[in-house]
Amino acid sequence: MAAPFTLRWGIVATGGIAECFVRDLVTDPSLRGVTDVAHQVVAVASRSVDKAQTFIDETIPADMRAHVTPYSSYADLYKDPAVDCVYIATPASGHYACALEALRAGNNVLCEKPFTVNAQQARHLAQVAKEKNVFLMEAVWTRFFPLVKTFQRMLHEEKMIGRVHRVFVDFSVYIDPEKNKRLYQASTAGGALLDLGVYMNLWTLLTCYHHPENKRSPPDVIKAAMLRSPLTTDLVDESTSVITVWQKPNIMCIGTTSMMTDTPKECLIRVQGSKGEMIIPIHASRPEKIIVNLEGNGMNTRTYNYDIPGQGLFWEADAVARDIRDGKKEDDLYPLEECIFAMELMDEIRLQTGLKFPDDVEKVQS
Repeated sequence: MAAPFTLRWGIVATGGIAECFVRDLVTDPSLRGVTDVAHQVVAVASRSVDKAQTFIDETIPADMRAHVTPYSSYADLYKDPAVDCVYIATPASGHYACALEALRAGNNVLCEKPFTVNAQQARHLAQVAKEKNVFLMEAVWTRFFPLVKTFQRMLHEEKMIGRVHRVFVDFSVYIDPEKNKRLYQASTAGGALLDLGVYMNLWTLLTCYHHPENKRSPPDVIKAAMLRSPLTTDLVDESTSVITVWQKPNIMCIGTTSMMTDTPKECLIRVQGSKGEMIIPIHASRPEKIIVNLEGNGMNTRTYNYDIPGQGLFWEADAVARDIRDGKKEDDLYPLEECIFAMELMDEIRLQTGLKFPDDVEKVQS
């Protein structure tokens, strides 16, 4: 058996999501049935060398630390020849600038969601990646779960619930404004839409945009409403709801996201069809169960369980490793065209509701 391809990662920023990502990277790939690719962290950048070293000591096993270099500068990490791919884990308002600098330095990049603040920034990153001939992807980790792939097959190929009629998506998590001030500040691109609404839009796209009859066309109707936070002068959104109508497959989708309350555990995504319904219970960013209710002589319920040997971030990392190994510059499952479309949908929602961020957050660099 050939040795696995090992992708060497540079980690930019050392917050909670970076910690989860690295802990998944250093797990044994065989625990999830993967033998063709592996991962190694070779560099970590933070605001100081001490902070980067602390992150290394706390997240990477002792026997893997010898070849990990701590940096106090993102730019220095981008120059490290040992790095095969840079993972951007800064707050949302910094994704675009950090990814742009990494790409211009010639790095492959996996950038946390939301990819950028607007579609114009997303298009710019895609353009620079093409010019530099490097790999680029938004880290929407849920998209790469085996459960999600099964969900789409059941829905779109096997047509388990018949013709899809309606989709309900609710991705809401109570956010304590005192403990998570970043999400209540426009200067850091806060609010429910860009932080939590990525998942609302994800399941909308998986069910409607990817429907075979839709042929990856945009929705025919988009109607958005937003409730602003009264807690700060920034007036970021605490709750946002969106109705999309997809005429080709004849589907209406109702999506909502909120920082004011949690989604009921029993149902985050409900897809109703002519033969029954499919439900994804909590949590839709890390789903572990598909419930299928089929109509007939009484309601026939089937439950499909999927264990996750870790957080689940390793599946997107595995996809990136295979893409870079095979010389690809974007991922087939989540290409840049779809990433840009997702940001265009966000832009339309913000346009209809008047949600704006400061100019220095929204701008595109020359």
